[in-house]
Amino acid sequence: MMIHADKCIELGLPVPESYHNQETYVLMAISLGYKIHTYAARCIGIANLHSVVSTLKRKGYNFTQENKPVYCPQNKIVPPHSVVNVSMSSEQILFYRAKKSRQGN
Repeated sequence: MMIHADKCIELGLPVPESYHNQETYVLMAISLGYKIHTYAARCIGIANLHSVVSTLKRKGYNFTQENKPVYCPQNKIVPPHSVVNVSMSSEQILFYRAKKSRQGN
């Protein structure tokens, strides 16, 4: 499934590159300090953020996952139920970049 660049721009998320799949896009975005939650993910074309998160965890990536109510850009409200919200702390970003640079050498 394709990630919609126009929706990413609309939500203030980074524009996907042609080589990004759902996992690499989410990883790239959170490693740049962005937060992605279920509603934003659906809006940009990622139907199941939970499965993307599970895949990234299985591959050993370290990030923060919270379940909490957030703003839904499609309905323009904050629904009362909690959804998946992923991000990286500054320490996690530094660790990810260091690990990535070691793999590149």
